[in-house]
Amino acid sequence: MKLHSTLACIVLLVCFGGMMRSAGVQSLDGTWEISTVIDDGRVVEPTDVLLNYAADGRVVIKGQSFELVVPMTFQRKALPIMIDDTKSPMTVDMAGAQKTGGRGIFIAGRDTLVLCLASRDKGRPTSFASLPGSGNLLVTLKRTTSGGTPGFPGQPPSIPTYEDEQLRRMLVGTWGHQDNESIHYITLGGDGSLRATMQWKDQFKQMFHQDVRSTGTWKVQDGVVLMNITTSSDKERRGQVGSFRVRSINGSELVAVDHNGQVRQEWKAP
Repeated sequence: MKLHSTLACIVLLVCFGGMMRSAGVQSLDGTWEISTVIDDGRVVEPTDVLLNYAADGRVVIKGQSFELVVPMTFQRKALPIMIDDTKSPMTVDMAGAQKTGGRGIFIAGRDTLVLCLASRDKGRPTSFASLPGSGNLLVTLKRTTSGGTPGFPGQPPSIPTYEDEQLRRMLVGTWGHQDNESIHYITLGGDGSLRATMQWKDQFKQMFHQDVRSTGTWKVQDGVVLMNITTSSDKERRGQVGSFRVRSINGSELVAVDHNGQVRQEWKAP
């Protein structure tokens, strides 16, 4: 299931700062970590939270705004909110919510914040729940006094950066990923050559559709991997240009965000 957009997550997190101050609760200034996320009835794994909501699993509230590292762009964002503390539970809206979603309700304890946020095509939630089919996003945050991210053990507190030449050397080799219908492999050569293969999983499709094989070139420029398909057994792919920015890479796994803003997780083929 695809998670709510990063923008919806930003709205979700901004809500906390303004709402609590208006309710007379102690200042929320400081660092908060995302403790749990339930999206449309599904508990979101900590790794998915980092890849789709907040890159370091935290938000920093300062006055009337907050800072969040957005996974897709790795930039810090700060947004205002609109609240109504005369209602019970209190309601919150992002400016322009009718276009982007972001209508929610909120409750708080001393060091815990809970928000239930509706998806764009749903009405404001009436309870703090995220049941399958509701489209609701239920999030809990906890205040932290440390500089780390105790809710996400083993995760780095900052986003790694790579020099172009360092990244190019690390990328050389064959990487793979799969979806419901097919398995994809891409080989990045040290000479700048590229070979890609798509294999069908379904035996019926294998009978009537050949594997798609493509070749082309690749390079790293300003931290972005640029790929150009020059030949392919699928004519629709010929001349296609794609790109992705590496989020993390090691000897066995690659995590990146492609030009469509989608998170890609690749494994290193032997």
